Amino acid sequence: MTMRPSAVRLIRIIRRQNLPQEAKDKVIPAPVPQTEELKRPSLIDILAEQKAEAGSSWPANIRLEPVVKKDAFKPVQADVRVRMKKLLKER
Repeated sequence: MTMRPSAVRLIRIIRRQNLPQEAKDKVIPAPVPQTEELKRPSLIDILAEQKAEAGSSWPANIRLEPVVKKDAFKPVQADVRVRMKKLLKER
């Protein structure tokens, strides 16, 4: 039985400054921190803004439903809660 090297043994970490220039161009940049994504407006915010700008010219068949958080349903009885959630959603 022969032992084979694991993938960890085959990988070497090299600093970017030690790479040749043509290899530096191939290095994928680090992903954007998620804190930056939190600052971007959500789709519902963008659409609400467009609706406000459009005024009465906004198409009647496009409706924006308000976001209802779970906390809003806490005081409601459990058997009624399911029916209320269904009423809030458009079919």
